[in-house]
Amino acid sequence: MAIHNGDNHEAMLYFAEDTTAGDSAGTYPASTFLGMELVDANTVKLTFRASINTAAIDTVQFDFGGNFKDACRAIAGALNGNTMIVVADEANGVYMRYNGGSFSGEVTVTQA
Repeated sequence: MAIHNGDNHEAMLYFAEDTTAGDSAGTYPASTFLGMELVDANTVKLTFRASINTAAIDTVQFDFGGNFKDACRAIAGALNGNTMIVVADEANGVYMRYNGGSFSGEVTVTQA
């Protein structure tokens, strides 16, 4: 996976949840990405190496539309960019769109 481009800028992925107990958000550099998996037919979970304790794992869970392969391609494209990408921001209603679908729904950010 390419993490840095020629300008030495790393892609950053942003996620935010919207809860009554307070919002939780996370911005993760591409170099901390560990994987993406299906939770159910329309929900994915991304895992990242935690920034504070590199032995720990942070997770982000949200819904997607379309097929899983297209959702994976969208995340791969975001990881290989050189900017900050808003993937799923429930608090502001901003979700990444991709060929064949988009991310959506409740966002759960679990930080170690």
